[in-house]
Amino acid sequence: MSVALLEWSVPAAILLCGLGFLGASLLEFKTSLWGASLCSLGIGYAIMLFQPQGWSPYKQIVEDGFILLGVILAGRALHKRGDGDHPSQAPALYFDAAILLASTAMAVISIVFFESARLETFFVQACCALVVWRATLRFLPRATSVSDKVLGGTFLFIAVVLTCQCLLYIGAHDTSPEAGAWRTSVWGNLVQYTGLLGSILLTFAVMIATSYDAIDKYRRHAYTDTLTGLLNRRGLEALLASASGRRYKNAATALILIDIDNFKAINDQFGHPFGDLVLARFGALARARVGAQACVARLGGEEFVVLFRDARLQDAIAAAEGIRLALLAQSWAPHRDDVRITASLGVTLVKDGEAYATTLQRADELLYAAKRRGRNCTVASVSGAGETALPGLDDRDKAA
Repeated sequence: MSVALLEWSVPAAILLCGLGFLGASLLEFKTSLWGASLCSLGIGYAIMLFQPQGWSPYKQIVEDGFILLGVILAGRALHKRGDGDHPSQAPALYFDAAILLASTAMAVISIVFFESARLETFFVQACCALVVWRATLRFLPRATSVSDKVLGGTFLFIAVVLTCQCLLYIGAHDTSPEAGAWRTSVWGNLVQYTGLLGSILLTFAVMIATSYDAIDKYRRHAYTDTLTGLLNRRGLEALLASASGRRYKNAATALILIDIDNFKAINDQFGHPFGDLVLARFGALARARVGAQACVARLGGEEFVVLFRDARLQDAIAAAEGIRLALLAQSWAPHRDDVRITASLGVTLVKDGEAYATTLQRADELLYAAKRRGRNCTVASVSGAGETALPGLDDRDKAA
């Protein structure tokens, strides 16, 4: 392979990576900024290979500008991943503008007054390192997922490499001021191939992160009930099978099974849109009542389940009654102001070492016991025997 072809392989490889990410963005992957960043870097490295006479310092300013712009876009892409698209969270543009202006000014001074490509490279690399360090230090504290840690680690590595290069350039010797002398020197080659290495590492990191994001997106879609935003049956089973789901399998876990009373009649009388409203509002109501200490899922139709970790039976009964009374007190105006919707609930505790399906079956028997008692009540038991029934509001009034 000729030297010229080897040199052109650097910008070509970077540009191909960038174009690949731009193409992926057309398929609804969030890679447009990453693609623009790599394309800008590729253009900068390509301009570096041209050696026209009489274009100094304009050529250097343009190539440095494209390289630094690529780094800035990569930093913004990392920020966008960490903080989202909210405009108030976006990094200030004045910082990026100041870095570009400072880099341009120092490049002009280095080339015009000192005739030093080494100083020009040093200042551009220093500005790139500053941008990468800033983006990395802002992002790492919020990097919790595997994909975020991969990206954060890649940026940290690139920041360290750029910083070490800056230190090397301080002690490097200047080459001849002739056109192309610095580019063909050891230090010039170092700039090109560390740029290639960084771009390839960044490409792989973004690909890994994007793949993880896609998997996570489709997993959430498969495991989430679209109407209520709660876990569906498949999602609950996946949670219980995971390491984090083990906390719901010990003897200190309570299970509440809930069924909205006469839901078919609600759909038949008022229509399915109103039935969907009831389900969505009940899902939000149940999640708000139990808080972060419990897992709420929709098993299907009008049936919901709540898993309480580290709870006594009395605590679970109190939570179940809170859910039942909150639903009873709901106003459905302006849709159906005269409608009162109730629910029946079965509450039990998980036995030590007991399978989830066994506990669910016991809760289901308690739920149907609540239905037989006239609905709108909670029936609780540890083992299915010695049931405790908490009557509905109307029944309480009659007993008083």
